[in-house]
Amino acid sequence: MDSFELNKIAAAVFGSALFILVLTIVSDYLYSEPELEQQAYIVDLGESVKDMASAVEEIVEIDVMSLLILASAENGAKVAKKCASCHNFQPDAPSKIGPNLYNIVDRQMGIVDGFAYSKSLAARGENDDKWNFDNLFHFLENPKKWLPGTIMGYAGIRKPNDRADLISYLHNISPDSTSVIEE
Repeated sequence: MDSFELNKIAAAVFGSALFILVLTIVSDYLYSEPELEQQAYIVDLGESVKDMASAVEEIVEIDVMSLLILASAENGAKVAKKCASCHNFQPDAPSKIGPNLYNIVDRQMGIVDGFAYSKSLAARGENDDKWNFDNLFHFLENPKKWLPGTIMGYAGIRKPNDRADLISYLHNISPDSTSVIEE
């Protein structure tokens, strides 16, 4: 192939690119719409949307026991793998970044020996609060929201079914638990 053929190919490519560029500029000019000086219709949502959101949050109360009846401890063991980097699930295993979760259901909060709990969790333990199904369910959803001041850095488990599965698994590895999941 000689240089004249290469020049013709290069001219065709560059000419096409130039044609598309000019066509784009001209079409933008011909079909442009003037910008509005002011919004035509202003929607003021104000506090009513916040009130509705909080009302919906209050209305949607999840029945933890109903979810636990349908929960799968087998799936909960899979969900627990997310927690395994910080927690142990075996009897007599040492605490990691977080305390050992073996036998946690119905255990008093903040009592694992040798683990430095946050002040807020230690205070709950001093009030004899226990890790019952409801407390676990809401803590696992968003630890920092449910217990302000906690040092647990995990964002939480958003899906209620995953939380129920995890609690079912934790219940299975809690031989001292007095709570029963029944229909």
